[in-house]
Amino acid sequence: MLASGSGNVSLRTVSSSRPQVLHSGDQQSVAASDDYYSFSSNSRSPSDGSHATVVRYATPNSHPVSQTSSPAVSRTHLAPPIVGSTSRIEQPVKMPSDNRNAPSPLSSTVRAVQDRETHMIPMTESTSRQVPRDSYAGPPPTPGMDDVPYLRFAINQLTRDEESRRVRRPSSAASEDYPVDRLIWDEGLGYFVRSPESSRIPPVEQPLLQHPSPGPVDRSPQESVELEAFVAVNTPKDGLLYPRLDFVPGVLRPWALLAVIFCTLLMIAGIVFCNVWSQKYQGVWDYDGLVSARYFVVQFLPQVLAVIITLWTFVIQAAIYRTMPFAILASERKLGHVLQRLPSLSRNFLVPDFSHFQHGEPLVGLSLVSIWLSNLITLPLLSSFFQAKWFMIDGRGTWRWTAVQDVGWALVAVYGLLTLALVALVFRFVRTWSGLMWDPVSLADLISIIQRSNILPDFEQSEILPDVGDSLNARTLRLGYWQLSNREATFYGIGEVAAPLGNPSLHLSEKSREKQPYGLTRVSYDVEQQVGEGKYGFDEHIYAPSVRYRWTPWFLRDTFIVAWTVTIGALFIAFVLVSFIHDAIQGGFPPRLPTLPSAKSFSSSNFLYSFIPALIGNVLFLAWQPIDVYFRALQPFASLSSPEGAPAEKSLLLSYPSCFPFHVTALAILHKHYKVAWISFMGVASAGIPILAGGVFIALNYPSEAEIRIAAQMPAFYATVAFCALYTVSFLCIWPRRCRYLPHDISTLADQISFLYQSPLLSDKILREPRSKADLVTRLVMPPPGDRDHPLYGFGIYVGRDGKEHLGIDRLHRPGRADMLITTGSMK
Repeated sequence: MLASGSGNVSLRTVSSSRPQVLHSGDQQSVAASDDYYSFSSNSRSPSDGSHATVVRYATPNSHPVSQTSSPAVSRTHLAPPIVGSTSRIEQPVKMPSDNRNAPSPLSSTVRAVQDRETHMIPMTESTSRQVPRDSYAGPPPTPGMDDVPYLRFAINQLTRDEESRRVRRPSSAASEDYPVDRLIWDEGLGYFVRSPESSRIPPVEQPLLQHPSPGPVDRSPQESVELEAFVAVNTPKDGLLYPRLDFVPGVLRPWALLAVIFCTLLMIAGIVFCNVWSQKYQGVWDYDGLVSARYFVVQFLPQVLAVIITLWTFVIQAAIYRTMPFAILASERKLGHVLQRLPSLSRNFLVPDFSHFQHGEPLVGLSLVSIWLSNLITLPLLSSFFQAKWFMIDGRGTWRWTAVQDVGWALVAVYGLLTLALVALVFRFVRTWSGLMWDPVSLADLISIIQRSNILPDFEQSEILPDVGDSLNARTLRLGYWQLSNREATFYGIGEVAAPLGNPSLHLSEKSREKQPYGLTRVSYDVEQQVGEGKYGFDEHIYAPSVRYRWTPWFLRDTFIVAWTVTIGALFIAFVLVSFIHDAIQGGFPPRLPTLPSAKSFSSSNFLYSFIPALIGNVLFLAWQPIDVYFRALQPFASLSSPEGAPAEKSLLLSYPSCFPFHVTALAILHKHYKVAWISFMGVASAGIPILAGGVFIALNYPSEAEIRIAAQMPAFYATVAFCALYTVSFLCIWPRRCRYLPHDISTLADQISFLYQSPLLSDKILREPRSKADLVTRLVMPPPGDRDHPLYGFGIYVGRDGKEHLGIDRLHRPGRADMLITTGSMK
């Protein structure tokens, strides 16, 4: 019964009385080794459009069809036994294996089986036949081992061609005779077999890209891998292997927040002192002209101090946004949309962000609103805080700098509100259970958190959706330590309590992983099946440029960039023309408003020409911040989109959104990310516009012309024009190239997970369960054992852990897989 020479054994037809073996040439590679098979989750419902099955490398179907047996009869006789008589295979059949270094049950001898139960299965003619008891004597079964799963698996693989062809033809009457899209576990033997509970819905009736949350399914303990569920556990006592999950970024720790609170209290104290001193002693300082140190101190220095606090609050906001989704998950509250709706990138610049109110964090929400109000209004108010006023002192008149009382007390109220917001953050993050081992600032950090998650099957085909959140149902998730219901090993990540594994291959033991090549997951790639699934739309969309380059932030789309550039350019030209024609600024201009200060030192014209220019400049400053945030966040994807790939330190480990001002500029220059460096520099430099614009104008008396005019401090005015010119030209640099376009947004954790849920990086040995950030970085920057070169990573179409094509992040070159397809032509 064994084929001679190099031919493979091909088990094709079986009669009703005994198995039969036909010989065929070596025209189709069975490749029954661990490296060619993948584990697919059975936790998804059949409506998700995915065909979770064990597939093999597709080759032309050249098996001869027996004249004495039809495929339908063969399938009937090869059905898994349940009740009835027993059957034996007279002679052992040895499956070929291409991977000698990765032994599996598939490469061992298929032994005879006796006294097994058989069952009845529908035939194509709606009839059934019971397999009779085989009277042949054969070798005894292996003591203590059930050999039935091995026989089932071998038969499934040898008859795969007919089954795949029938599944892809919904009109066939026999398409439901032997369902192949539902798998169950083989009780630890290392592969999956088909479940008798497979969906009866024809493939053409399954909608594309629907991911209902998997509900509880009744299965017997003997046949379902989902018996192993996630069980939440407390932090183990071993602090080295299992660190406490209470990490908080440095800027959110009490000492850092208290330092900012101290600065705001100093601002409040200085404003109160100026208000009280000015009211009691008739002003603060004598006025000594436009070009003097005192003019700088009263007209520019307050804004400079306010900008320092504003920039620090930007850093605090960034830490809040990247930390809160994990902190909410770690709190185990029943909030179902944290993963897909709560942003992880900073907002709260021009308009306030209320998203944290919707996710059970009113304290953080109030703090962010208070920070937004402070950043919007303090700069313009400080610009109009000091005014020059005429005082009679000791019988002689003099001009003195004085504090405007109403403006001063308004500033005290705003800074007091900011102080309360920072105090609230201290209480929120002191001794908080954040669920984090370290600061999650990069894609590599996210990989370490989700690599063993049981929610990844919900993201099937989500990488090409315009909105990932719409495809995910509300689920109560948890971030912390876990155990499987029937294992003692503890691991860390995001998961759903009491939910099934979802990805059994991610929970293989280290001993099982050592049998595979370094960083290689067992996969296969069935070209026929890929083409067949294309009719559902996924294959067409994954290659479509209209999907791959669909998304960029609305303010970075071509139309808006043109509008911004034209508008800002036109305003700048008009500003320059009005300022310099007929010496309109240098010679002064009429105020058109009352100028004489009131008893509280308020002057309408001085307030107007200080507050309004500073407010316009502050709006320009805040409007640049979302551009800066998104260019920082998109740079890892831009680097990964290079056809040559990118090393980890320039892609997976990039942490630009969490860097301090000017720090990100220096890092971007070192990494040759010059666009990010310039845009981040302008994010700070644009603060010069409100600082200068708020103090450049002042109402002065012109005795020679016997009138009051609004004069300008010309050096400051020239500097303002220069900053405005720099700001206008910078809009020409924000045009995103193809490498910065993505299929969808990346502002939430779910958006980013959609590009990683099938990535082999999740099961890559070098990324397996790091216990510190230093450990993670070391693994990524050092070459893997046995390799001389550092691995390169890319963003494109790759073969995932399920053996199918996906769009996302993986190594550019991975042994045993097709190279990643990156369609972006340039990284510029």
